[in-house]
Amino acid sequence: MLRTMRFIICLTIFCTISLTFGCSTMSKPNQADIPGWLTSIPVDDQYFYAIGVSGPTRRVNDAWNQAVQRARAELGRTIVTHITSRDINITTTRSEYTRQVIESLSDTELNYTEVVKRWVDQRGAYGHENHFYVLVRMDKKQARSLMGGMNP
Repeated sequence: MLRTMRFIICLTIFCTISLTFGCSTMSKPNQADIPGWLTSIPVDDQYFYAIGVSGPTRRVNDAWNQAVQRARAELGRTIVTHITSRDINITTTRSEYTRQVIESLSDTELNYTEVVKRWVDQRGAYGHENHFYVLVRMDKKQARSLMGGMNP
């Protein structure tokens, strides 16, 4: 009986020490792990860029696809905002036309966008754990060409 008690006490002390040191050495999310494109979307004269993030999903492939679709939707909004504010005189109501253009772009953008970066936030350094991020881009000349074919 005494031997069993000693064993239980030693086991309890060992578990307590292991948990204490184990928890203190667990790495915390490192801000340095966050890619620069996520905190500052690239800007250049050749491409439009956008970022998409997945929600929680069970399958990795679904998460990547969801992040890409969201990035493409955001890219469509960016293109419409940029081009309609600079290149097209709109005679109809702006919001209705913008909605129509976004719908038109969504049909064609899959053919003209490119995923240039991917990142998984496994430890929640930027947001929630196990969320997937993508950076997509579209050539500005191609976007203007698509928009030029749409009459307001």
